[in-house]
Amino acid sequence: MKSVTILGSTGSIGTQALDVVRRNPDRFKVVGLSAAGANQELLVGQVREFLPPHVAIADEQAAADVKAKIGALPGVEVIVGPDAAERLAGETETDLVLNGLVGSAGLAPTLATLQSGKTLALANKESLVVGGELVTDLIKGEPERLLPVDSEHAALAMALRGERREDLKRVVLTGSGGPFRGWTRSELARASVKEALQHPVWSMGPKITIDSATLMNKGLEVIEAHYLFDLEYSAIHVLIHPEGLVHAMAEFRDGSLRAEMAQPDMRLPIQLAMAWP
Repeated sequence: MKSVTILGSTGSIGTQALDVVRRNPDRFKVVGLSAAGANQELLVGQVREFLPPHVAIADEQAAADVKAKIGALPGVEVIVGPDAAERLAGETETDLVLNGLVGSAGLAPTLATLQSGKTLALANKESLVVGGELVTDLIKGEPERLLPVDSEHAALAMALRGERREDLKRVVLTGSGGPFRGWTRSELARASVKEALQHPVWSMGPKITIDSATLMNKGLEVIEAHYLFDLEYSAIHVLIHPEGLVHAMAEFRDGSLRAEMAQPDMRLPIQLAMAWP
């Protein structure tokens, strides 16, 4: 059985990762959860269900409230403070850390995980956007300690496994185009936040949904692919694919093209990373 620590357990990635654990109780055991503390009721429910030995909460008042609500659950240690997720990732015993945090706050826990020799399932693309060289320096000679969770990059990892890198010509990351695909300039000028949050394919957290509406997310994913797969930017292409069934493609020098396809459900790339190999 694999022990798993989930950073950002009350977010979109975290809740879906716990659903994977819930469906596979004989394969995974949760030993750590981290959350900022804003969604206390959800976190309390997660702690009561999975009974992790370690819980990290960034906000001190939220931590006090959660402690009061969970009472004296046996063997549950609460780590408190702005560096709680980093300490949880680096200092506790676990086979795998899933980083589902949002934004550049995910970098420190990413580095702590890899510095401590653990395997990292990375859904926090900003770790590579803001600290790509720092991250890749820690896995030199051990690339399999960094497992991509973004749907496009998980698909690309599958397409490239077993292939010779010198045979690769280019890769293609797909994107749905978001809720504003096909809108005119005048229509975009009147777009609302509510409309931007209505993604046509994926159910995600608010930040990545907004980033997807502006297509900024695809730019971040290009940077992510550059570091994950050691690719030149000229070899990374983007294709709008509204159906969201093809997540990535790899084209080889002999003219062949390998596409990875699946229903748009983040639990698939999450479980691919958690269960690897």
